[in-house]
Amino acid sequence: MYNATKRIAGAGHFNFTSIISAFIFSLFLFSCSDQKVTISQRNYLSPEVLCGTVQFSDGCSPKLDTLISFGIALIHHMTYEDAEYTFSKVIESDPDCFWGYWGKAMTLIHPLWPDIPDEKMLKDGYILSQKALNLAKTEKEKLYGSAIAAFFDDGLNKTEPERLIAFNEGWKTAAKELPDDIEANLFSVLAMLSTVSPDDKTYKVQREAGAIAEKTLKVIPDHPGGFHYAIHAYDYPPLAMNAIRVARNYYKLAPEIPHALHMPTHIFTRLGYWDESIDLNLRSALAAKKIPVNGQISGQYFHALDYLVYAYLQKSEYKKAREVALLIDTLEGIFETTPVTAYSIAAIPGRVALEYQNWEEAENLSLANHSDFPWKKFPQYEALTYFAKGIGAGRNGSAQDALQAFQKLEELQKTFKDNEASKYWIDQIEIQKAAVKGWEMFARGEKEKALEFLITASGLEDKTEKNPVTPGSLLPAREMLADLYLELNRPDDALKQYELSLKNSPNRFNSLYGAGKSAELAGNMQKAKFYYSAVLNLNNKSSEANREQITHAANVTGSKI
Repeated sequence: MYNATKRIAGAGHFNFTSIISAFIFSLFLFSCSDQKVTISQRNYLSPEVLCGTVQFSDGCSPKLDTLISFGIALIHHMTYEDAEYTFSKVIESDPDCFWGYWGKAMTLIHPLWPDIPDEKMLKDGYILSQKALNLAKTEKEKLYGSAIAAFFDDGLNKTEPERLIAFNEGWKTAAKELPDDIEANLFSVLAMLSTVSPDDKTYKVQREAGAIAEKTLKVIPDHPGGFHYAIHAYDYPPLAMNAIRVARNYYKLAPEIPHALHMPTHIFTRLGYWDESIDLNLRSALAAKKIPVNGQISGQYFHALDYLVYAYLQKSEYKKAREVALLIDTLEGIFETTPVTAYSIAAIPGRVALEYQNWEEAENLSLANHSDFPWKKFPQYEALTYFAKGIGAGRNGSAQDALQAFQKLEELQKTFKDNEASKYWIDQIEIQKAAVKGWEMFARGEKEKALEFLITASGLEDKTEKNPVTPGSLLPAREMLADLYLELNRPDDALKQYELSLKNSPNRFNSLYGAGKSAELAGNMQKAKFYYSAVLNLNNKSSEANREQITHAANVTGSKI
């Protein structure tokens, strides 16, 4: 368990002692009310919290239906700890109820998250799923039970991808046999999205999943799964605009649930809507602070902060981004050991340095302030620090330090087993290695070799997709390729690469400015003014509008800052 002992003044403690209310509503149509959780109210969310509507009347008794509905809603929100507690209360109320064991087992399966259940979770899930199957009486219960049992059956001898494929098949069968069952159809959406290959650029499965989610919203306009899974289905550059309506409404369903506040910002980040991302991630972080996980600072808190920093940096709010980085380095309390925690505390310092092209700072990055975090569990996230160090060193002319960062990336890459479960992260580190090697060659004066490596990095990155754990790579490979072309005084080539990068990462400050600068150097003043105007529009409310690039853009366009 990672214990961060440092603290920033005013950060406060995360000691909340009250727990979920024991009362049970007797409604058949469950809809959370508009009451909100206060800071002093409870550790766990309870059924009076606003969270959308789930229709459920197939439980073990009318009195339990509402609590089961609430637990299902929390699963759709991926608020798994609270859902687990809720289904534990169902079991406590009726030890012979199928739905308590089914729901508790479901909370151990996180299909779209990068965490993988450990041996204990797999054993616990197997016991729960078998208990549920033994209690199943109706056809619906048998199908629901079989879907989760498929994940846990022989789980210790299957990889996570194999478990998810079995899970997907189980829910596909349930949805086919229960075509009018909204929950079965939505859980089939969740399962199908978990098995999508990051290399598949047809987005066929995602479009199908999104269509099912949207169909649900026509029946139940405030269904949490309809909103949440539509956002995940469309969380890709070519599809993101399909989710703008759900993104701008999902958080209204559950204004006290951190993940529901954060999820719309996946779409806002894809589209470069930074103001909306900042607003909701601030709210998500605040909500997460109020709901620790087993006394630990929730990973959702750090996840929101990472997306927040990314958005701040595009708006030239450097001081605010830096404050977040300092907060994490000085925060007192136990950090929840999750992938989103690991990713965020490794990524945020790198973002701050690289986005502002502080190469020396990037070269000297260190995880010393978090040395007692269990990084061995998360080599793919530790790699982010060495990726940033390698870029910083290469751009700073320190070829040997860039080489050392490259070697560390190789070392971390080798910790993964060569199997399907590890393939994504092996590939991501391969992209990082190619980029770092490119900047090492640049520092050595071998410009053509530098180009070869960055072209390779760009091609590899184009073939895959970002993981939901991140708002985006610390620096897009194609943007770095454009930067190199600019360094080599090849502005036409640079402009082409910046424009390609903007297709996948719209409204990024450095790509917009780089495109403007490239066009200016190429003598294309019409295009230069177009991109410089975009830079100015992006930063028209920035508290740091005196940034050198902004001043230059204003001078070229004849605008006032």
